[in-house]
Amino acid sequence: MNDLMLAVAISSMPFLKPNEKQKLWKTVDNIKELAQLSISDISRIAGRGFRDCEWQPESIEKRSEYALKIMKAYSIKTCLSDDKEYPALLKEIFDPPFMLFWRGNIGCLHRKCAAVVGTRHATATGLKASFELSKALAEKGVTVVSGLALGIDGAAHKGAVSAKLAENQQQAGSTCAVLACGVESIYPASHRRLGRTILEKGGCILSEYPPGWLPLKWCFPARNRIISGLSSIITVIEAPRGSGALITADFAVEQGRELAFHACGVKPAKMELTESKKMDINQYVNDGAPVISNADELISLMNSAQNVQELAEKQLMLFDKT
Repeated sequence: MNDLMLAVAISSMPFLKPNEKQKLWKTVDNIKELAQLSISDISRIAGRGFRDCEWQPESIEKRSEYALKIMKAYSIKTCLSDDKEYPALLKEIFDPPFMLFWRGNIGCLHRKCAAVVGTRHATATGLKASFELSKALAEKGVTVVSGLALGIDGAAHKGAVSAKLAENQQQAGSTCAVLACGVESIYPASHRRLGRTILEKGGCILSEYPPGWLPLKWCFPARNRIISGLSSIITVIEAPRGSGALITADFAVEQGRELAFHACGVKPAKMELTESKKMDINQYVNDGAPVISNADELISLMNSAQNVQELAEKQLMLFDKT
């Protein structure tokens, strides 16, 4: 219990990066010791300076106790990066979350995972494409990862939970919703029923933020790196220039994940950069990103990426032996 309270306390320190939280975790033995640290102590451990106003040691223990009460009430589970429950793919990214909080079945993230993301302001065609693609993926045993937002994300989760078990599958895939707030409160509130269905259908609701954490604006881009980090392939259905879904696409590229775009979102357009240098879908496609129109094409890309990775691992093993 003491270790859990300390981990929750460290996870609730927003001014620290994930690797800095890890350093603090390895340095401090318990929450009382944590509360005695000055901002100078924390700066020394993290290796960079912080302002006094960023650290509130007088309330850290009380806030952690409150978070633990919520965790008990909502059956929220946790893991650190060294725990077996922590998804293996997520460990590979540059800045994996220090701690994960989830409700439901995190086992769904230990199967093949594909992210399906897109704009909140989707067209009817985009919503249908997201639903049908995600349903077909789940029926083939793939876990669909998305952000539970309105529009494309919501349609992806709805498609996945509507999947029926195929004849040649022992278990249908499910879906994981990654939140930018505590997992006890479904955001947006209009997706509360969908959140319950995700849990009932063997999926999970996951976040790096402790219970009680509000969906602050800066948390959403950080959340997007987890969506791509959990997935071997990321598919963007529809997304305007500069949208959150294209932030996820950028994370996919940085993390070495396969990135694809659905045909319904690829529109003929004159290709030019804005002053902000933000990309649009056509520019990703022009740079070589594949365009898919169904689940079979997406799974083929997943399998190709997996074969390439397995070949690279074999070559590395042979290199190590020489």
